[in-house]
Amino acid sequence: MTAIIDIDAHFEPGEDWLEVYPKLAKRLPKLNPGLLAVDAIVGDLLRAVPEAERPPLPELMPPGLMALFGEEKAGEKARRTEFEGKNQFEVANAAARVKWVREQGIAQQHVICLAGIAYNLQIAELALRQEVISACNEWLATTCAAGEGLLRPVTALEYHDLDFAVAELARMRAHGSRIFLIPGYPVNGKPPSHPEWDRVWAAASDLGMLPMLHTGFERMHFDPGWANQGGDTTLLRMISSSHRHVAPMTLINSMIYSGVFERFPKLTLLLAEVGTGWLPFLHREIDDRISPTAELFLGKAKLRTKPSEILAQHVKATPLSGGNDSPLLKIMEELPDDMLVFSSDFPHFEGFTAPTDHYRKLLADLPRPRFDAFMGGTIDAAFRRMGEGLL
Repeated sequence: MTAIIDIDAHFEPGEDWLEVYPKLAKRLPKLNPGLLAVDAIVGDLLRAVPEAERPPLPELMPPGLMALFGEEKAGEKARRTEFEGKNQFEVANAAARVKWVREQGIAQQHVICLAGIAYNLQIAELALRQEVISACNEWLATTCAAGEGLLRPVTALEYHDLDFAVAELARMRAHGSRIFLIPGYPVNGKPPSHPEWDRVWAAASDLGMLPMLHTGFERMHFDPGWANQGGDTTLLRMISSSHRHVAPMTLINSMIYSGVFERFPKLTLLLAEVGTGWLPFLHREIDDRISPTAELFLGKAKLRTKPSEILAQHVKATPLSGGNDSPLLKIMEELPDDMLVFSSDFPHFEGFTAPTDHYRKLLADLPRPRFDAFMGGTIDAAFRRMGEGLL
């Protein structure tokens, strides 16, 4: 069997990581994890609404905030007995994580830490945001280094200065990082498909690193009128969360039609926690925009390869257990063989208690080569195309 590779797991330690950076800690505001949740759920709508017209922040907080970031959620205790924090922002414990990873039969786990980004939502100064991101990356790399070779840090970046982003990529690659987080929206008015971003894609290709769009980094511009729900903030959260597939679909289209993947043929875009149920539609529909009829309205595309073929080769997505990822077997039947890949999202509540067992049962009817590709073969092949496999 192909080695199992987990591309999306988490260490979310709240303020604890700053204990080794006391001077930096003194310069930072008190972390508000609720602000991160609000930004992830309704930030797309609120960004266009003047602050004076927005609902009060406490009303926008998720009703399960204490379950998410404080008190243990019902049914979760047994799952997290090895971890000190027992919540979304737990205290990282590399030894406990290694024990869990080995029990699951996972050969390598790529670990995300969003704590630095959570602080950056509250910081206006670019230089300080960059310092926080670099420090948090360093903390994560040090924590993963104690993981007996099983844990790799996922690099977080600040993209308002692309030279900084490229330098931080190279620094974290030296720490063993092979995946980095990207935004699904323009920064400084320029989307990731803009030619100025080519320096990022060139660095990623040279370093053998893959970009990942993870939930919380997808962003769309909606009419601010949608934020006016007569004081019903529950409806506001539901409307915003139902559009999570729009940003990754826009990002994919822009990167394909702008020629990013043709200019950087070794590059693969990873999608995590943004759903996969919409991918079969995109795969069926994407070639329509290069049809003769479409050319009457859109002009002639400059691609050398069909968009659907570029999508199949250069985009890989990892599912969760429900919603836009169900029924998973049906989704997989409608996609090329190697578009979906394994992850645990551990220890977040929307992930899995025993992910390998879950997928062995759920995908029992898949041909063995395709199951092995899902569990690790596809993602390892994506890295091998860049010159160096993971294991």
